[in-house]
Amino acid sequence: MSKEEKSSKKSESKMNKKRNHGKAHCNHFENGTSEQISSRKFKHKKPGKHLRVASDDFSIKLHERTRSQIPSAVNSPSKGHATPLRKRVDPETAKYFLEISNLFESNGLDLDVRPTVCGNALEETRGKEVQLASDMIISRTLQCLLEGCDLEKLCSFLRSSAEDFPTMAVDKFGSHVAETALKSLAMHLQEDQSYSMVEETLHKICQVVGADAVNIICNIYGSHVLRSLLCLCMGVPLGALEEFHVTKRSSVLAERLNSKPGQPGGSVVRNPQNSFPDTFKFLVQEILNNAKDEISTLRAEKYSSLVLQSLLKLLVVDDQVLVHTIMILLGCQEENFVENKFTDATKQKLKGEVLGMLEDTASSHLIEVIVEVAPEALYNELLDVIFKGSLLEISSHQFGNFVAQAVISSARTKEQANLIWEELGPYLCQLLEAGKPGVVASILATCQRLQTHVNEFCQELSVAVCPEAESPTCIVPHLLHLDSYFRYKSHWKWPLGDKMHVLGCLMLQSLFKISNSAVRLYFESLSCMEADHVLETAKDVRGGRVLEAFLCSEAPVKQKLKVIAKLQGFFGEVSLHSSGSFTVEKCFTASNISMREAIAAELLNVQPELSMTKHGPYLLRKLDIEGFGRNPEQWKSSQESKETTYRDFLAAFGDKDQATIAPEFLPKDSQKKRRRQENITGHNNSRIENYSSPITLRFGKEGLSYGGKHGNNRKSSSGSHAVKFLSGRSFARNSIKPAMQSNKTKSSTSELADLALKSKLSSSDVQKLFDPKTLGDKKQHAIPFLRKPNKR
Repeated sequence: MSKEEKSSKKSESKMNKKRNHGKAHCNHFENGTSEQISSRKFKHKKPGKHLRVASDDFSIKLHERTRSQIPSAVNSPSKGHATPLRKRVDPETAKYFLEISNLFESNGLDLDVRPTVCGNALEETRGKEVQLASDMIISRTLQCLLEGCDLEKLCSFLRSSAEDFPTMAVDKFGSHVAETALKSLAMHLQEDQSYSMVEETLHKICQVVGADAVNIICNIYGSHVLRSLLCLCMGVPLGALEEFHVTKRSSVLAERLNSKPGQPGGSVVRNPQNSFPDTFKFLVQEILNNAKDEISTLRAEKYSSLVLQSLLKLLVVDDQVLVHTIMILLGCQEENFVENKFTDATKQKLKGEVLGMLEDTASSHLIEVIVEVAPEALYNELLDVIFKGSLLEISSHQFGNFVAQAVISSARTKEQANLIWEELGPYLCQLLEAGKPGVVASILATCQRLQTHVNEFCQELSVAVCPEAESPTCIVPHLLHLDSYFRYKSHWKWPLGDKMHVLGCLMLQSLFKISNSAVRLYFESLSCMEADHVLETAKDVRGGRVLEAFLCSEAPVKQKLKVIAKLQGFFGEVSLHSSGSFTVEKCFTASNISMREAIAAELLNVQPELSMTKHGPYLLRKLDIEGFGRNPEQWKSSQESKETTYRDFLAAFGDKDQATIAPEFLPKDSQKKRRRQENITGHNNSRIENYSSPITLRFGKEGLSYGGKHGNNRKSSSGSHAVKFLSGRSFARNSIKPAMQSNKTKSSTSELADLALKSKLSSSDVQKLFDPKTLGDKKQHAIPFLRKPNKR
């Protein structure tokens, strides 16, 4: 017999076996013969949806399900743990839940009846919860039932399945059912008189989970369930659960580069009223007790490491338990830390243990979290015992550089920052050449936050990115394209069309916030960039933020105008980009009147295209481009008035530094008016101090009016007098302050300045300035606004 004949016979025998298996399987059901079943059609399952079929097509659906659930060899998604074999669901139960599923999909349930139907359906699961939860199709129906039932039925389901909860948690489909049940518990916590019932249910689950913690913690599905259980015990809202299931390196980087002091372990949102601290501590203790012998393996395993990281972040509220947990994870005796008995041998052992953990991705992430959440006393010991003298080596490591960033960003005192700077400060160029700009950016953020070594950092960075042979004007271009510069250092040219470097742009933004002479080189370098390069920077998402930071910095006005002038002729093109619109707005704010006219004219040319974008209408309205198109002269006069009024108001009521404006920004008439107002300020202040009766402000039908010493009222039908009344120098700053405090005014300086820019004040505007209780009806009310200062 030839090979072809043998192969054909084998294929025929296989086909016959499949047919016989299908006929025998279909004959078990009462709703049709095998011929009827073979002639039926069913819809294919759509992504994210149930397999939708009619109720009489139940046998086909069950047949498709059982084919995929034939008992097979043990499937191990993780090391050392086996997923249990799934059992087939009997046909009657499968048919019942299929009808329930069709009922949900048809939206035939009223909201009032839904909890009852869900509760009755959950009663049918008693004794076989895990079997049904591990079914691919019925598990989806169970999730709908758990979301729609009342608290009593939900807790009854969890208590009944508590003994087999670990088995459900490590199953591919059962894990979704377990997480849905935990989320439903969190939702019911908002109800009254639900706390004790939920606490009792959680404690029973935690007892079983803690005993089998090692198997659950290493499983790809069980890891998710255990993290949700820990978060539920600590009162973490459902919306914040994603932080513990998805690691976003961008958010971690943002926290590390923040110049403001951060919270240990990140900003974990908690609701203490819905937390169960005793149950949480019990679960943590059980996990540590059962996992202590295998802690070295759990640190290096991907999914167990994620659980341990979540555990540490949730323990930041209890330093004692946190230190105990960290010591166990590091394989160190807690007594050594408490009594400060670290011998040389113990230090070397601990240092070797930690440095060995940097060789693995999972364990290095765990070390990062340990450093971030460690209390200050423990952080000092870790810095002194483990990282001191090794920071440069760790910073150059593939995984260790992220740990170094965590160490640098977690520094809390200037002494700690000094130690870090001594080891890493002279080697910024070496770190950048090694491709570790994150370490350099973390050093900048820490120096800026603790106000130490800022000048030295600026000098070292400028030397690192601009050797002596090159001009200092290359500093900013090299930082914008930091990666490509160090890749092609000897023959580097501005790369056209390349995206700008994230960390290089972030460092420039931080540098431009520094009010120090050390950043003058960076200001000059940016102002000397070629016009084409400035345009490309403005179009780039990251580069645009650098320009915005520069325009808002304390750079000289001439340098700002020089950069803005290089964009002239391209403002319309830049504004069409969503990120570029912010750059155009900053350019408009930092420009003088003539440049503002040029920007408005360019935006007027692209107004139809700009209005069709998502960001365009806001920009057009903000800069009043429509008004510029109607009457340019009136628009120019309005801009001059707004500028002078705003600056005068800030000089009178706000920060003197904010009120400072360079002569280039004001027209000549405004400069003369400003000097004239400054000359008469002292005369007006002396007149106010001699006032013996309070000035009253009245708002009536005829407009805004204010009275003087003898009760005579001066009406202001037009808005110009009102603006002068608010923004002029006729009120002494020291006299205004107690009056505003007595009326409990909540408006900030910026809000008051915006009101001062308006040509007319409405009743709602006046209510923002004064207590609303004093304007109860339409009658005129006298509000004491300025009183004679108390004599000491």
